[in-house]
Amino acid sequence: MLEVGPGTGLQSLHVAPQLGPEGRLDVLDIQPEMLDHVMRGAQRRGITNITATRADARDIPFADGTFDALYLVTALGEIPEPERVLAEAVRVLAPGGRLVVGEFFDRHWIPFGTLHRLADASGLHLAGRHGFTLAYLARFHPCSAAA
Repeated sequence: MLEVGPGTGLQSLHVAPQLGPEGRLDVLDIQPEMLDHVMRGAQRRGITNITATRADARDIPFADGTFDALYLVTALGEIPEPERVLAEAVRVLAPGGRLVVGEFFDRHWIPFGTLHRLADASGLHLAGRHGFTLAYLARFHPCSAAA
């Protein structure tokens, strides 16, 4: 699983232990300080299945079809050219993979309608949405997997 823009690791440190003994969470961020923060938190908690990668989410340095799942929580709006991020997500997702985008109202918030348009243009099919206007989670699959 890949998390883009983990920030201080609020999601990462909760998700990684749930992936089981064979699961791995890769966290990708352009800011080394954020990655260091996540890894320090993982070390304090004894979490050993997180791998940090410093990179730009517009050019994810993993092979096509690497991940079963990818998620971004309040990160997509902070990255220039979010459509490129979504296209990269489609590329690195394995067949049948899923993308989850979480947003809540802040200065980088992406309204659901905007996200839906960007996702459609990137070849993503909406599979579900939870929440309300100002705070939501949206799950997508690459359109080929949704067929």
